[in-house]
Amino acid sequence: MPIIEDLPDLSHWKTVQEFSISQAAMLLSGIDPYDYEGGLDEVKKFQHERWKMAWGISEGIVSAIRRGVLTPVQCFAVRWVEHDQWNGYWEHFEIKPTDRMYEISKEKTLITRDSLFVWVDNERVDFVRKPAPKKINKISSGWSTNSSNEIIDIEPVQVNSSPLLLPRYEHNCEGLEFVEEAIKQFWSTYDEHDPSTAPTKAEVTDYLKKKGASSNLAEAVDLVLRPFSVRKVGRRKVIKS
Repeated sequence: MPIIEDLPDLSHWKTVQEFSISQAAMLLSGIDPYDYEGGLDEVKKFQHERWKMAWGISEGIVSAIRRGVLTPVQCFAVRWVEHDQWNGYWEHFEIKPTDRMYEISKEKTLITRDSLFVWVDNERVDFVRKPAPKKINKISSGWSTNSSNEIIDIEPVQVNSSPLLLPRYEHNCEGLEFVEEAIKQFWSTYDEHDPSTAPTKAEVTDYLKKKGASSNLAEAVDLVLRPFSVRKVGRRKVIKS
């Protein structure tokens, strides 16, 4: 991954839990979106040294959404609406991620921090990092308390470059793969304050069965991931008009 000496301070983005595709791509490229209100187009216009990296990552995110590898919170497209021969405007409207009739909007489509980190790890996305800090040990010569002789040992400190929120251990099995699959597909967009965002048990188990899980394994995965507050969510309520 690229090591950047003059990486800008991005700490003010740590509390943000949802990003547009444009914001996510710029942050992974070490570019502060607040410095470029025009998004990726402005980054390219001013020829930022990493504008190509930002654009490449943004295309990768769009491709991941199309393939179902990265699940957006909301997926928007953009189209030109004409009033007459001379007047019109750009309109954003929500679409299904798999709908290839329209181009996904990088400015309006939203993805969560957690789902972005999972995608970065699984796809081994190259993103910029600061150089590892150096540890400096000073050892006095010992000949005299007033001696100016010093031995300076500079040792690089190993920095964990993994972007994951949770540690990975040296173990893998089909059950864990199905857990990760269910998190990416359903639970990454769950809002604990809005129970309606929770998937139904049938949605989760049917999806995992299609992926090759047995009925017992699919139900076990659903039970493990489902918060107690939504354990009784079985099917959506249909409002009759």
